[in-house]
Amino acid sequence: MAKNKVKLKLQGHEKFALREGWINKGLMIIPKNPGVFLQQDAPDVFGIGNNMVKSLRYWMRALGLTIEGGTSGVKLSPMGALVAKYDPYIENPFTLWLMHSYIAKNKGDATSWYMYFNYCDANDLEKHQIYTILLRKITQYAGEQKFSEKSLNSDIDVLLNMYSKNKIKSDPEDKNISPFSQLAMIKNTDGKYTKNHPDRRIFSEFVVLYELENMLDGREGLSIDEAVNGENGLAKIYNLTSVMANEYFDRLDAAGYIRVVRTAGLDMIYPVKMSGALKVAEEYYKNC
Repeated sequence: MAKNKVKLKLQGHEKFALREGWINKGLMIIPKNPGVFLQQDAPDVFGIGNNMVKSLRYWMRALGLTIEGGTSGVKLSPMGALVAKYDPYIENPFTLWLMHSYIAKNKGDATSWYMYFNYCDANDLEKHQIYTILLRKITQYAGEQKFSEKSLNSDIDVLLNMYSKNKIKSDPEDKNISPFSQLAMIKNTDGKYTKNHPDRRIFSEFVVLYELENMLDGREGLSIDEAVNGENGLAKIYNLTSVMANEYFDRLDAAGYIRVVRTAGLDMIYPVKMSGALKVAEEYYKNC
């Protein structure tokens, strides 16, 4: 019996890293014209090239901002509608953290992003070392399903370019820096890449609360070890240390959102005042 295919996506971005202003174009145009990506004049509507339109469509979906509707076109997701309402120009770093959270966990539509943030833990990795790690992990994930190693290489170029301010490949047409470079999550030192800890000046405990809402999702409790070190945990997605994560947990405990119980060998987080991840995001936007 044939095995079911896993959902796997490489190089949906057409080799274009996300650019400043693209998300705003999507947030403003899609609600008024859901079928815009199916139109021949889409490049004129968005003011970008044809391949860039395909790239924009991919980024909007991979970042969790849109839902594909087949022949009916594309619509904003609940998160996309929230961002369109409160931060359409992506001026608040919190919005970038939300989108980063989505794409870094999006195994189906952004496979390389998921594998990089979950499995590339070492510092000072050269690009070929990152490629080796991701190739091994994606091969394990894909099983007998074929994928293009060239596309994986392109993904790595775009990912590293997207999160660091140092370009890794000179492209005469690519003069815009990705908005995700503001997060400074990846440091490029002479071709060696290291994940940075979040800059506390632009990182909020509400990002942590947003993640806990997603992790708990109706559960009665969650171990601190799972929240920090588990798959898609805070150490994986944000490179938070255990000490940093526990500081944020304590802040959320003091604010009455969660209850942290630390006992010998079993440190737990229990929900207290939690209403869903999107509600957390909306509360943040309303009060920031």
